[in-house]
Amino acid sequence: MENNFKKPKYIIVLGTTFSGSGAIFDYLKGRGDLYNPLVDQEYPLPMLPSGFMSLEAISGKAFDPAITEYALIQFKFISDQLMNYWIKKTKDVDLKKKIPFFKKKIDQFIEDISFGNFPMRLFWRELMETPSQYIFDRLKKRIGFRKKDLKSRLIVSQKDLIIAAQRLHDSMFYLNSNNRPILLNQSGSGWNPTESTKYFKENKIVLVTRDPRDQFAELKQYKKAGSIEGFIEWYGEMQRRLKLINDPNILIIKFEDFVMNNEKSIKKLCEHMSISPDIKSTYQSNLSKKNICKFSNLVLQNEIEKIEKVFKEYTFN
Repeated sequence: MENNFKKPKYIIVLGTTFSGSGAIFDYLKGRGDLYNPLVDQEYPLPMLPSGFMSLEAISGKAFDPAITEYALIQFKFISDQLMNYWIKKTKDVDLKKKIPFFKKKIDQFIEDISFGNFPMRLFWRELMETPSQYIFDRLKKRIGFRKKDLKSRLIVSQKDLIIAAQRLHDSMFYLNSNNRPILLNQSGSGWNPTESTKYFKENKIVLVTRDPRDQFAELKQYKKAGSIEGFIEWYGEMQRRLKLINDPNILIIKFEDFVMNNEKSIKKLCEHMSISPDIKSTYQSNLSKKNICKFSNLVLQNEIEKIEKVFKEYTFN
């Protein structure tokens, strides 16, 4: 039975890099009752370098008029790069058709959060010039070309920026959802889930963690991570931050529990999301079992022992 709580507008799945969150996303996607606007692509713009979190910092405690224009330029750049990546990677024709619309909405967002254009030659622009650009600019100046005055915009307050980001996402995703919850993948930071997802109104978050031995194994396999000492510090800091989470909108699920105790985990997940556990999904938990205890073939015995010594409480027996 579906509970009586109001359904969230956004359902966001987060991981911490090869933590198994793809299994939970596949389950939710495979139900068919949620709106999945990006199909097979992630939307990490909140926590990408120069993304929403960076903009928010610069609009608040890190504000200075000398850097706001650079922040706006970089946000536009990283947004375009992300959507160009979608075009290259997705096989979904409908998603490719949506991307010009998404880019238009991003441009409108930048216009909404910027004001006070006061063109001037800011010092940071000179520092960012490559040697070839510097020479080219000096040559143009010698032959009489006047350098165009470039934009120098300010950014609205932190509060107004967050409201504008929420309005942007509603205009990108919610208008075509037919009032179904919107399913987004990796639209925030698993290390900082509360702060990185406030750009979506009425959200519910599921954050997936994993046995550190298997997480290290896949980081070695796919991300060329090699330092066991570095991983132990990395994983320890992640768990320290996760213990500080005190947000009723966030549910933390262990990948191994979701796979091995699938029915029980689904009930818990659906209760948190205010969606029905009775709707079947195309996801098959048996296919995910091969991703449990991968470390035995990928991680050296001395590395396994070091992880188990420090993180015994997080290992799956």
